[in-house]
Amino acid sequence: MKKEKRLKPQEIRSKEFSKKLFGYDPDEVEAFLIEVANAYQDLLKEVEDLRRETPEYKTEELVEKARKRIEEILQKKMEEKEELEKQKKEIEIEIEKLKLAQKKMFDRLRLAIFDMTRIIEEIKPNASGKEKGKSTGTGSEGATQGFSQPDRESGRGETEDKGDSTT
Repeated sequence: MKKEKRLKPQEIRSKEFSKKLFGYDPDEVEAFLIEVANAYQDLLKEVEDLRRETPEYKTEELVEKARKRIEEILQKKMEEKEELEKQKKEIEIEIEKLKLAQKKMFDRLRLAIFDMTRIIEEIKPNASGKEKGKSTGTGSEGATQGFSQPDRESGRGETEDKGDSTT
């Protein structure tokens, strides 16, 4: 099926005819062509207006609006997804930092417990030696030999006794 050629109003207005000796009045022909072109233009506009009122056109229009809205929503969701992925990566990095800090704290705590256990083990023999009245003069007890028992309990040392002779 061959599509028929549609005239455009401008084609009607600009149409020129050849001249003959006893032909039509060119001014009348030109005026008539302008009138026909204007009427034709009005008809084309009316056909387009009627087409826009058809259910098919309205459906097409609704489908186009829905398609544009879906594209907007899809774009927004893609941007949100990218932002969430960025936040996820930042959180994962923060978790790794916290795990590293936790490991460091665990290692420090283990060393502190080890040191405290060692100190307690060193103090135990000295404490049991004091209870029996034995003094070896080594370890932590050797550092407090210059203090009498009451001075050690009160926190006053040998240096205070020597420096404060007036009391």
